[in-house]
Amino acid sequence: MKSHYQFLFFLLFIITIQDVLAQDYINFTAETIIGNEIQFPKINDSGPTLITFWALWCKPCRAEMKHLERIYREYYKKGFLIIGINQDTPRSVAKVKSYVSSHGVSFPIITDQNQELFQMFNGQSIPLAILYDKDGKVHSRHTGYLPGDEIKLENEIRHLLGLH
Repeated sequence: MKSHYQFLFFLLFIITIQDVLAQDYINFTAETIIGNEIQFPKINDSGPTLITFWALWCKPCRAEMKHLERIYREYYKKGFLIIGINQDTPRSVAKVKSYVSSHGVSFPIITDQNQELFQMFNGQSIPLAILYDKDGKVHSRHTGYLPGDEIKLENEIRHLLGLH
């Protein structure tokens, strides 16, 4: 009986490790809402990258966006990049471009209407933020947003940029 539990524990451990590793070294190419092509991990070569999944209907996502924009503007010239991946449906995706423009979001935004990228990143709920180091490995993963979460995220970004 003991070996049965050991085997189950080992199997669970392997499944968990595969889930984490599946997020490392993600490779995708997509077009932003303004027509620029993004190739990940190629863009990740310059420094850490935050992939953030969000939607217009998601109130915590919209609250987080203003903080992400501030963080992006502060650290972009130091090699940090944010890629926003919108999860709105085809019916409401037309509103994304005007939202981004009216709220001054300057980091690249991709639409993922069929949630293919969300599934590739093993997403479960939004907002979802995955911070990659410059080598393409997952440094941290944040699900949800509460006021103050941006402080922890900014500290992680500073650490990856060597700005302790």
